[in-house]
Amino acid sequence: MARSLRDTLVVAWTIRLIDGLLSTTWRLRRYLLRRLASSLLSVCGVAVLVFLFLHIIPGDPVDNLLGEDARPQDKQELRQCLDLDQPLPVQFGRFVYSIFDGTLGYSCPDRKTTVASRVRKVMPATIALAMSAMMVALPLALLLGIGAALRANTRWDALLTAIALLGISLPSMWLGPMLLYLFYVIVPILPGPGEDTAKLRGLVLPSIMLGTHLMAMLARMTRSSMIETLSEDYIRTARAKGLPQWKVVYKHALRNALLPVITVAGMQFGALLAGAVVTEKVFARPGLGTLLLEGIAQRDYRVVQGCTLVIAGMYVAVNLLVDVLYAATDPRIRV
Repeated sequence: MARSLRDTLVVAWTIRLIDGLLSTTWRLRRYLLRRLASSLLSVCGVAVLVFLFLHIIPGDPVDNLLGEDARPQDKQELRQCLDLDQPLPVQFGRFVYSIFDGTLGYSCPDRKTTVASRVRKVMPATIALAMSAMMVALPLALLLGIGAALRANTRWDALLTAIALLGISLPSMWLGPMLLYLFYVIVPILPGPGEDTAKLRGLVLPSIMLGTHLMAMLARMTRSSMIETLSEDYIRTARAKGLPQWKVVYKHALRNALLPVITVAGMQFGALLAGAVVTEKVFARPGLGTLLLEGIAQRDYRVVQGCTLVIAGMYVAVNLLVDVLYAATDPRIRV
């Protein structure tokens, strides 16, 4: 009788476990499909808006590419190459087709180089800059945030908070030239604009410029999260057991406090890719931002559309990946 009851309980527990797993998998799949649909909608919206804004701006891109003194025949050939002789619906349809065939259009007037190949050529430099900026921002943010939380409501807390607020307030367009003036003009220990772009030392100043704002924002978040975590009951219990302060902070509190920080850091990685436009311009670095600015200056529709679409796609993809990973670990997000 006891064995029969035990077998029945085992079967019931197994069925309940399988049902729970299937329910969780379905909720996660439904959440993934919903986020994927919204992400695709966002990218489509960016593509439409970029196309419309480029064609609304006054001016003739043919004159910008060839100059006003170019021959009428050359202008007509370039206009045909850029599809400017076609109605807007036809131009938009060809733009959408170039997205699906993976070319993002062809550069004119040679019609041999695709915009996608030009983007692939400069993309590694932009990704390296974004990753190095993240490597600068995250350790400094953790040090400032944890230090401020452990000395909350003291002079150290005020000082560290002021440093974080200063990092948020400093404009990037001002910080970059100041870094160059300090470390390239006054104390020439680091390379200047356009120098050593393929070397590690050439990434130091651009990484500081790009990562300062993110560092300050993450430091503020780390402080708030650590203060909230240090007030939890299990932290008091750990201290009551006589555990050392470092073990309480780094083994028990930091693990739980880092979850929102890492989530925001992952989401902000896409913003770093977009923010690299200004940094690459200031330090004359090759990259996606430099290519985009060249396309804007020349009114090269296909380059601008392709670069903007790639930046938006990467931003949305990184945010989608972080959301999905967060939902996989925290059931409350799926609900």
